[in-house]
Amino acid sequence: MSYPDNPVLPAKAGQAKAGCLNILSSKLSRRGRDLTKELTIWAQGKGHRLLSVDNLKDLIMTLQKQKVNVLVIDLRLPDALGAEAISIIKGICQKLPIIITAEENNPEQESRVRQKGIFYYHVKSFGVDELMLAISNAKMRSSP
Repeated sequence: MSYPDNPVLPAKAGQAKAGCLNILSSKLSRRGRDLTKELTIWAQGKGHRLLSVDNLKDLIMTLQKQKVNVLVIDLRLPDALGAEAISIIKGICQKLPIIITAEENNPEQESRVRQKGIFYYHVKSFGVDELMLAISNAKMRSSP
């Protein structure tokens, strides 16, 4: 598991500061535009925590140990599970808002993924501003 340099990581598993959003992200830079750095800067500026994982195993372990408000996951996971991983994640955290990032705008692929109950499908070429807005909206959904 790798976490970006972030001085506000929680001291204890499962705890978060009031008003803080825990965002869990898979690597968002397999090829094409790297959104991870921009997302990290935005999250830190908002006082949120961006937790980053490299694979599905670490993602699941983090979901079990940390309070996560929003999951941002690349459709092309290194484990090559992609959309199938959504069902696994939903089995662990049924109400967790999941934002999927994809390299291309593919309506058939988007439809397949949306049927699994994701919150938002983000095409990377649309830019990081739209992704940040989706995360903010997902935060509203995950608030008690």
